[in-house]
Amino acid sequence: MKQNRAARSDAKDGGLFPAGTSFVFSPPHLALIREMAEPIGLFAGDCLYQENDPADRLYFVNRGSLKVSKLLEGGLSATLSLHIPGDLFGEPDPFGRAVHHFEARAMEDSEVGVVPQTELDKIIRINGDFAVEYMGWMALMQRTTQSKLRDLLLHGKSGALCSLLLRLYNMYGTGGTAKDHRAIIGKRITNLEMAEMIGSTRESVNRILNELKDQGVISTERGRIVLNDPAYLRNICHCEDCPKEICRM
Repeated sequence: MKQNRAARSDAKDGGLFPAGTSFVFSPPHLALIREMAEPIGLFAGDCLYQENDPADRLYFVNRGSLKVSKLLEGGLSATLSLHIPGDLFGEPDPFGRAVHHFEARAMEDSEVGVVPQTELDKIIRINGDFAVEYMGWMALMQRTTQSKLRDLLLHGKSGALCSLLLRLYNMYGTGGTAKDHRAIIGKRITNLEMAEMIGSTRESVNRILNELKDQGVISTERGRIVLNDPAYLRNICHCEDCPKEICRM
């Protein structure tokens, strides 16, 4: 159930790595997007949009986090992307009649700014600098998708899971303290959720994670995953050192 909230929150939340959106849009243009966006509140589990809803708007995450997924037969789900504060996402439509092929759902209580495509089109027509940055954002989304497909298709389930752990750290990682430099994924992610992100089963994820734990590559602390040897994970997934704006879920 959606909540009406007028207050807007900061685009960065806690220790989350700044979203790629802030690296392609200049501060004035990012502020313009936020100004156009009509904020709506979502409780955890609420659906922002469903399959076959009109794809005539984009979404800017002010607070919380959302996942974009595809419902499969048998009640299964495949997660395509996660979005955190500062992210702009959606399915831009060049023809004006497309529908969503996926659904977006809040993973926690969230606030999202809704940006009508018609308003974006008006600015693109009169503001060349904004149009160039918008093209940069679309290119960033394409490169991010390509990097995910590479890891899912080329290096097996172990490579895909190792890549996922690195991507989750890039989004939710904490740097520890002066005495503890371990790489910790600050958000609790269940094995089933990780399985949905790499197109696998919970049992396969359990097995691979246990193997990594036995080798000391990862460990868990208070329900959070600790990357003790990120270099090992990079080797398994044949990391190409993509920037953090691209190496994310």
